[in-house]
Amino acid sequence: MRSTAETIELDSSLRQSRTIYVTLAVILFPFAVAGLVYVMTAVTAIIQSISDGYFPFGAARSIFVVLVGSILAGAEVAVIAQCREANRRLRVLREQPEQKVRKLPAPFQSSLFGPYH
Repeated sequence: MRSTAETIELDSSLRQSRTIYVTLAVILFPFAVAGLVYVMTAVTAIIQSISDGYFPFGAARSIFVVLVGSILAGAEVAVIAQCREANRRLRVLREQPEQKVRKLPAPFQSSLFGPYH
């Protein structure tokens, strides 16, 4: 069984992680939308040139755009998944205090909120 101090520290850590991931989700959202637009535009250009009977001369650029757009959209999905995981761990900590719950590390957490002891 965790002590009250450990529970409070774990709760605080999870809330800080969730705050960081929510902030990242908000910041990355416009980039993810732009990435999806880039992917759709590049795929449409490739399909159009193939359907016209031409070899897609800009294939390398289009493939690069698809790759970058997919990475941007994937980053947003990953950040949202981490937000949901932080929420799930907080719910488990609140509803089932005897169950083991681990911290959820987040980027920049130690520099923004200080190290944990």
